[in-house]
Amino acid sequence: MFKTRDFYFKKVYNIKGKRIGIIEDLYIDFFWGKVVGFKVSNSHLFSKNNYIDMEDVIDVGEDVIIENIKKSDGLTFKEIKYMEVIDTLGNVKGVLEDIIIDIQDYSIKAIVISSGLVDKMIKGKQIILLNRCILGEEYILYTGNEGVMFKTLPHNMDRHNAIKKA
Repeated sequence: MFKTRDFYFKKVYNIKGKRIGIIEDLYIDFFWGKVVGFKVSNSHLFSKNNYIDMEDVIDVGEDVIIENIKKSDGLTFKEIKYMEVIDTLGNVKGVLEDIIIDIQDYSIKAIVISSGLVDKMIKGKQIILLNRCILGEEYILYTGNEGVMFKTLPHNMDRHNAIKKA
C-alpha cells in the first residue's frame, strides 16, 4: 500500500531518458476510488503540459518512467486535503489527511483522518474505507457505522513510557 507522500517529489523521465520534472500532486477520481494520474512540476518554463495519465505510466520505482505528458484539469488530492469529514449525525470526525492506495491497480482503499494535533498524539489517526464516504462541495460525508474502527498510532513511544515510569 502507498500513501500520497510516497509519490511526492519523485523524478519523472520519459522513455528516452529525458527528465520531465517531479511529481507535485495526484489526480484522483473520488467516485470510482482511483488515482487517475499525476500532476508534474514541469522543468520547462512555458509548458502547459503537466498531467500524466496512469495509462501512460510505464514504471513507478525510485523514479517514474512515462510515455506521454498531456494538458489536463481534474480533482487533485491537495484540493480536498484538510477537508472536514462529517458523519450522518453532523458530528465532525476530523479532517482528511492522506489516502491509502493499492500498489497493484492504484485504487484508493481508504482515507486517513485526524481530529487535531493533540488527538493525533493520544488517539492516533483514524482510517475510514472509501466506499463509505461521499465527497461534497464543503465536506466529506461518512455514512458508515462505528462498529469497526481502524487506527494508526505514533511509533517509538518507548521513550515516553520510560519517562512515565520514572
